[in-house]
Amino acid sequence: MRRKLFGRVYVWEQYVESPLFIVIILAIILVPALAGVRHAAQRAQERVHQGATKQDLHKREVIEGISSMATRNESGSYLLRVVRALELCRGDIPAMQSAAEKAAKRLAGGGRFFAGGQPSLVSELCGRAGGFMMLKSLTDLTDVRSGDVVLYTPEPGVAAPGPLHDSGAYVVVFGGNGAQTAWPCFANHAAETYISPTLANVIPAWLFTGELVAALTRLGKMPVMFESIGAYGGNARIAQYKNGAIAWHESHTVPRMAHGVIGNRFLDIVKGMLNRVEAEERADIDQAGAWAAEAYAHGKHLYVFSMGHLFPDEVGKTDIGKYFHSDVWNTGFRTSPPPPVTFAPGDAVVHIGYQHPASEILRIARPAGARVAYVTVMRDRDYVNDPEVVWIDPMWPWADAVVPLDGYDVPLLAASGIVNGAIAWDIYRVTMEHIKAE
Repeated sequence: MRRKLFGRVYVWEQYVESPLFIVIILAIILVPALAGVRHAAQRAQERVHQGATKQDLHKREVIEGISSMATRNESGSYLLRVVRALELCRGDIPAMQSAAEKAAKRLAGGGRFFAGGQPSLVSELCGRAGGFMMLKSLTDLTDVRSGDVVLYTPEPGVAAPGPLHDSGAYVVVFGGNGAQTAWPCFANHAAETYISPTLANVIPAWLFTGELVAALTRLGKMPVMFESIGAYGGNARIAQYKNGAIAWHESHTVPRMAHGVIGNRFLDIVKGMLNRVEAEERADIDQAGAWAAEAYAHGKHLYVFSMGHLFPDEVGKTDIGKYFHSDVWNTGFRTSPPPPVTFAPGDAVVHIGYQHPASEILRIARPAGARVAYVTVMRDRDYVNDPEVVWIDPMWPWADAVVPLDGYDVPLLAASGIVNGAIAWDIYRVTMEHIKAE
């Protein structure tokens, strides 16, 4: 006779009370139960281990995040890359002394002074606050002759023109491969610091300008230097000295300047500005880049309007111009009409300006729903509380030129090209990081 034990399990009645049968049944019941308990204990232990692992992972991520931030500050930030380029160029100042003294003797002896090559650098040096008023753009190579001095910046992949080689002029090269000629050449250190070579060329060019002024003072000469046309006396100064036709001060009280003093002061001041922008304006730069990336992701327009000497080429003729529409917008100068543009909601507008705030852009772009980030010395008070407007302070002074010279009435060497260029490239860098992440 069968007896039903449980479920569909049946056994013969004569085996039910057998001790062996009871042991087998207990084993069948208890072994899986004990295995389940053991498995549960293992799962609990694993959960404890996993919890510890997640805590360790989180801790490691925090550490790696801090490390990443440090790396970003050292090599990611374009501002700090330019700081490094400035410091590398400092090491080239001693080599500038001989070239500056040779150029100074030619200028003091009646030689003319030209800038040629890279158009944006020619514009950066000519007609510029803190620069030589006698320096003119080289437009006719056949007009250059022995005794003249030429500051030349080759464009990438373009060799110096033959007539310049044959002119007998004293040529100083910035950024190009001067090893192929007898001309002195000063590196821009763009390759080592991963910055735009056209921006980097500005650094040795301004350093040499300072060393040339110093060399001229050691000859007892003081050249007429520009004052910013944004200053009250800027245009009057140009008229007084006939835009460089009067190249020298008849009398002056400038002492003889030692080699390296002006150049090193310039580097210290501009480095301080860039470091301060990094410390105080980082959030707004990142916001500008985020807005631009968002506009790109939604098919909106990206604009960089700019003004000044290095610009707009440093935008329109570089990688920046591949993503941002580039145009000139001279805010604060009534003689320059704004470009014809129609903004739309979600557009991202960046203005790399000068002294005056980007008021015209703000009054057109904001009602249209475009976001605006602008770089100027002054801020527009009407948009201080607008959450879709950021003002980035470049930290350079209204005069733009930053190196005071004992006994002279205006400062030397403009900072805005370097600083504004670094900010423009940093906004582009942040934009691209967002775009690639998406």
